[in-house]
Amino acid sequence: MAVNEEKAKVRAEICAIRIRPEEREEASSAICNRIKALEVWKCALRVLLFASLPDEPGIMRLFDPKKIICFPRFKPDRGYQSAISKSINDLVPGKFGILEPPKEAQEVEASSIDITLVPGLAFDKLCNRLGRGRGFYDQWLSQLSGTKIGVGFDHQLLGSIPVEEHDRKLDMVITPSEEIIIS
Repeated sequence: MAVNEEKAKVRAEICAIRIRPEEREEASSAICNRIKALEVWKCALRVLLFASLPDEPGIMRLFDPKKIICFPRFKPDRGYQSAISKSINDLVPGKFGILEPPKEAQEVEASSIDITLVPGLAFDKLCNRLGRGRGFYDQWLSQLSGTKIGVGFDHQLLGSIPVEEHDRKLDMVITPSEEIIIS
């Protein structure tokens, strides 16, 4: 089976799994607590969060006024940039309906980000990530500096996932019950 077919199969399997709102809330809380306990989080000044989709962990509780909080903002060239958000309430729907900082929000250089929290459909124990298939995050991850942390639910952590040369490995993966760190 070709890698693209394998990826499509894993995506379909993961997308078929539904969790109840109260399970999502409990799991999201556990993930955020794990992240807050990390030394790398405690030392970080610039943090790149993401606005969660309904099937992703809710991480907005990580919004910390003592840190410079950024979110991805979609660019017309099919890429992303990071921009500062002083409040969750400042976020506006972007191109795909995903919340992002408005156009007037200050951009932050990708090389100055200390931690990037990365969504995904699936992760594995080698810190590989399977996204939604458009490749936007993989392109952008190569530009971002700092620690890249995959964030997902327990059912999204698999023994292995199909990877291709362009796929970017993460530094860590955090789920409600596991913390995987690649040194």
